[in-house]
Amino acid sequence: MGINVLSISTLLFLLLVGLMVVDADVAMLKKAEMKTLIELANHHATFSIDQALKTEGIIEMVQPEAMDRFAVRMAENGSYSRQGDRYLPSSTSVTTDPVFIANYYVSFQDWRKDIRLSLRFNGNALLIEEADTGAEERPTGGELQVAVTTEKGQLLRIAPKKMIGPSNVVVAYVHERPLVPLLPAHSFPVVSVEELKW
Repeated sequence: MGINVLSISTLLFLLLVGLMVVDADVAMLKKAEMKTLIELANHHATFSIDQALKTEGIIEMVQPEAMDRFAVRMAENGSYSRQGDRYLPSSTSVTTDPVFIANYYVSFQDWRKDIRLSLRFNGNALLIEEADTGAEERPTGGELQVAVTTEKGQLLRIAPKKMIGPSNVVVAYVHERPLVPLLPAHSFPVVSVEELKW
């Protein structure tokens, strides 16, 4: 009897470990797919240039139009519908939970400077709390550092990105339910930096 209980508990433990591994693998795949989806949508967004200013030699992004273009690609490529700054999944989307979006435009004057973006997810929105632009210019382009504070206060840092011109920065935050309710949820940010198509 004692051996059977031990065997069952060992089997349950191994099953739980197996579920944790599968759940983590699925989360990593979702993160990779979400990164691709965000980059494709952001690429489409960066064609939103103010044509009137361009004729005067001024390159400026039209942000509302850019984010409308972003939403179009999120719908076409990922079956997400836009609701404010969040994107709601359909049954065929990569995630089962909403994707929260924040965007930041790096202008023609600032792309050679280092920029630190601090964002916070409050459970309902992803908000830019601070955008700190350095004073010193780098001839080859500044470095972008992004950090997201989760609802529970955990700080998630993303590997620095190099800017090669005026850019649209999109930060997506996913708080995804696990496969099995016993396991913790997966929270991860994804960043896309796309140069304006001027």
